[in-house]
Amino acid sequence: MKRYPVVLLVVVFLLAVGAASANSVSPFSSIDYHSGLIFFDSSPTSPKSADEFGIKEDVPKEYLPRYEKWKEELLTTEFGRKLWDSYAGNHDFLLRIKVSSSRKFGAGTDDFEWDDNGKLIAATVTLGKDLDKGFPDPVYYPVMNSLSSGESHSGANIILASVKMAHEIGHVLYTERINSLLFRKQNKLMESYYKIFLSNGFNTKDPRLVALEKELGGQPIAIWEDREYWSEVNALRYLVEIGNQSFYCSVISKVKRNVSEYAVNYKDRFDLSNLSNRPVCSD
Repeated sequence: MKRYPVVLLVVVFLLAVGAASANSVSPFSSIDYHSGLIFFDSSPTSPKSADEFGIKEDVPKEYLPRYEKWKEELLTTEFGRKLWDSYAGNHDFLLRIKVSSSRKFGAGTDDFEWDDNGKLIAATVTLGKDLDKGFPDPVYYPVMNSLSSGESHSGANIILASVKMAHEIGHVLYTERINSLLFRKQNKLMESYYKIFLSNGFNTKDPRLVALEKELGGQPIAIWEDREYWSEVNALRYLVEIGNQSFYCSVISKVKRNVSEYAVNYKDRFDLSNLSNRPVCSD
């Protein structure tokens, strides 16, 4: 399975805290997709109040027409509607959805909040204003990248944005399932790992990093990629329901190629065996 070399994790961290240059080597790499968010910090910037629940949309007026198209496309599928309704009708959870000019083609999920019993009760999905443009490369994003096969289709850009929305809500679903103490511990340890990594000359043999890896159960990149691939599974569940689109077969074929080449260790979770049945596609 292909993955970025460990030194590139420095760039991941720098991008996450907003310190990297806008002139990256790749015009839209996997590490760019989540840039602009301190994704190891799970503390909410504005804790939800007792009367806040459901879905709260915070979309500037100038971006509202495009956002409504992205949302409408997501809701054309049964999976998308169920996903949306599971939060819209939830009186015990607040899902904030924002559109930001600073996010550009990418998106991110943060501001997680738990109650005293460790139950997730709030999260924020931040979407870039140009969410309907830019295909992340296939490393860590085999599903979103597959849409580049169908970019000639008139509605491909809107579908791309909706797939990215499904991916981000997948992060919320994942964080709901994982033990809150474990999730926050992982984030804290990963943040410590990268601070040391940045200051020690990128030496992964540093005893402090070795100790942190043991406590984490592996390198931080393994934890990060596991989270991303679970979110890509959510994106795929949405994508397979738009099988009436003319580019469906080429897209599904590319998903299979991307997973086989870049995510072979995670192939089972994508359940690729029945993806070509809507419509019938030949490999």
